[in-house]
Amino acid sequence: RTVKRQGDGFGFRLSGDYNQSENTDLNGQADVNYRHGGLDVFGMVGIARYVTRAYDRLEQQTFADTLWTQRNNYRNDTDARTLRGRVGFNYDFNDRHSIGVRYDIVKTLRRHDNGTFKSDVQAFGEPYDVLSSATSMRSDAKPTHSLNAYYAGKIGKGELEWDADYYSSDNTDRSQNLENSAEHDDRTVTSENVVSNKLAATKLSFTHPLWGGSASVGGEYTFTDRHDDYINPEGYVPTSYSRIREHNLAAYVQYSHPLPFGQVSAGVRYEHVDFDYFDNSTFMPGQSRTYDNLFPNVSLSGQLGKVQFQLSYAARTQRPSYSQLSNNVLYANRFTWQTGNPRLKPTITHDVTAVAMWRFVQAMVSYKLNRDYIFYWGTTVEGQSAVTLLNRINHGRLPQLTVFVSASPTIGLWNPSIGAGMLKQWLTMTAAGEERRYNKPVFMAQWNNVFNLPAGFVVNADFNFQSRGNVQNLEMKDEHYVLNIGVRKSLLNDALSLELRGNDLLHRMKDGTLMYFERAMMYDKSWSDTRSVTLTVRYKFNTARSKYRGTGAGHDAKGRM
Repeated sequence: RTVKRQGDGFGFRLSGDYNQSENTDLNGQADVNYRHGGLDVFGMVGIARYVTRAYDRLEQQTFADTLWTQRNNYRNDTDARTLRGRVGFNYDFNDRHSIGVRYDIVKTLRRHDNGTFKSDVQAFGEPYDVLSSATSMRSDAKPTHSLNAYYAGKIGKGELEWDADYYSSDNTDRSQNLENSAEHDDRTVTSENVVSNKLAATKLSFTHPLWGGSASVGGEYTFTDRHDDYINPEGYVPTSYSRIREHNLAAYVQYSHPLPFGQVSAGVRYEHVDFDYFDNSTFMPGQSRTYDNLFPNVSLSGQLGKVQFQLSYAARTQRPSYSQLSNNVLYANRFTWQTGNPRLKPTITHDVTAVAMWRFVQAMVSYKLNRDYIFYWGTTVEGQSAVTLLNRINHGRLPQLTVFVSASPTIGLWNPSIGAGMLKQWLTMTAAGEERRYNKPVFMAQWNNVFNLPAGFVVNADFNFQSRGNVQNLEMKDEHYVLNIGVRKSLLNDALSLELRGNDLLHRMKDGTLMYFERAMMYDKSWSDTRSVTLTVRYKFNTARSKYRGTGAGHDAKGRM
């Protein structure tokens, strides 16, 4: 007689969240699985409603031929409802070969944004105007499609893995800004933003024993095609029709070898990128780029006595998101616009990191040198010196040092995790006519607690702190204190669980940020309805860990979309 393997036959998992803040959020999901032999067939359906409220108090000074001062109060309410689904299968022919296919679909049923914006404007300290705006935005989105297929198998002593992905999304945002002026002309600014994304990607890797170690070779190819049209019929900001087409081909080789006290690994990745930019169907060579880069990496890990350690160096790239590359000009009011920058270059990061662990204590030191880092910036509009155009720019270099120490002991029923760290950078920039230093460190601390109580109760109490300081070219003027408390109860041999959580109970997840631009200063105080209570209910029957082995391709490009 044999024992039936867990997960054979039919299994399912049900979960639901009720979150109450200033608004009510709802989220429900059902996962089903059928397993027989080497075959798994699975599916998922979920529906969610998210309602959020965000606030901004924004003070802005523009140093042009006139000293313009704005004091703005902004509130925005978002109501979004989404339906998501998944179907797929994976099949293990034996312990050496496996295939699978997974299809995901997401449909935005509703996305409404409504905001109010009030601006008190002064010129050289004297009242100039009072602007009151009512903004609204409606989204009309087609379903987002994601398809993944994979093969994983053993060929001789080697292991072969292959993935292929397809992704598409289409979305149209229609907005209206009714701007009333107490002293000058009123404006009605409407816009339509149509974005279409297409992606196809594949990757292949092969790993084989070699010279007492292990060698891996592989490659990845990603093709993306994005159309981004922004239309303003009134002509207050430019209408634009842009297209970005990108080919990304990468290849890598990696080798690792055991040592008497650990393991050493080294490799290199090569990337070739063709980035083509089109404006109104016209190829723009000045904004188009071709990149050829090598990204080496090396690591040493092991154990000396009771201390485990790892030393590593890696070079990597972070390419700008497609919204950062867009030349669409968004209208906030007649003094402030926002756009992207098609001329942005990717950021190259060189990272040296050391990690050590002794018993329940861990320490980490990381030094990063970022080249062509992407900063938030603002310039004046040509011919309209009173208007600040917010955008992004590259800056030469940004060194950053991160240090963090944590301890996670177990004391009876109590599992605390205590940590403290620091982020320190070195940056000097010329902004608003002065050379400014952004070198103040940011300190962080956390104290997380888990109490495993009798009768299936688990209590969590987590506290996080972040100090004032500089991050990039921003000065954070507010400290963060975030307290979350929750209790979980398991029933029916852990088949049913109930969890009640209080989130951001102190309501101190608020940002106060000071920024200096080319000819402007901006102080932004922002917060949202993060203080909330969440009730989560989960029920599972005959569930088992997924055997789907697809890892996907083109992840970076999807994130940029």
